Amino acid sequence: MTIAEDVIHDAVARYGRERDRYLKLAARIADIARTEIVEANAIRAQVTSRTKSVRSFEGKLRRFARNPDKNFDNVDAIFNRIGDFAGVRVATYSPEDQERVQDLVCRVFSGNAGEVVVPDRKDAIDPKASRFYRATHCQVYLPEIDLVGEYENLRGTSCEIQVCSMMAHVWNEIEHDIAYKPEGSGPGTVEKGLLGALGHLTCSGDATITRLLEATEQRLAEQTGDFVDIHDFVARLRKNFPGIELSVNAGVAFDVCRILGLTNPVLVVRELNGSFPTAEAARERVQRFNE
Repeated sequence: MTIAEDVIHDAVARYGRERDRYLKLAARIADIARTEIVEANAIRAQVTSRTKSVRSFEGKLRRFARNPDKNFDNVDAIFNRIGDFAGVRVATYSPEDQERVQDLVCRVFSGNAGEVVVPDRKDAIDPKASRFYRATHCQVYLPEIDLVGEYENLRGTSCEIQVCSMMAHVWNEIEHDIAYKPEGSGPGTVEKGLLGALGHLTCSGDATITRLLEATEQRLAEQTGDFVDIHDFVARLRKNFPGIELSVNAGVAFDVCRILGLTNPVLVVRELNGSFPTAEAARERVQRFNE
């Protein structure tokens, strides 16, 4: 065995004592991802979080113990090298939004020493990975500004964020349960064939969802009256401000417009005289206000 039985026992006992920290971390990371990434930028996506159970952790260590490539001499080595105790998944409706979410994750969160987060693209280059597995993983830490009060004890504790499309999320979950943690001798020929068929369906599902969202935005763009929600806000203003990605920070813009009583495109365009101020003009205006 590459992991001694007493090391497994002590690691499982430690995780049982510390699991509440990972529960708190996953919930906080998910809340930030939901508000500052998805909602703030009008991205259609679902954010979920989970924390590895004690039983699942023990099972993982026992699988590692049968693998000569997984060698852990002590408990600290296990906790230093396993990064998925806490996990958050951002499943975008449209696969085209994955890269955008990934970039935002790297900007919003930080590395262990405050450095920029670098996505782990091992799944994209791993020759053993299935061609239907489409996800990007980022190992993130709470920014320094969040490490106060009840979150102060999360310093140095990481969370894995996985970004994938909604359809890929379905395939990843099923494939993980059947192939990654197989019962008995693992998936047979029929199971592998059906997983492949499901993979093709998820790819075509991604394309269908993309077309559906495009049709939805076109319908919203033709509506009249006051804005209904943030997606309606972005869709109906696009034609008035071409060349500008209106979904960036759309949550703040939408809230400000409501506060100012700019509840429909006509009022917004009239207030801005048909164009947004340049970044330089905006900075000068803020500077004048501060003075």
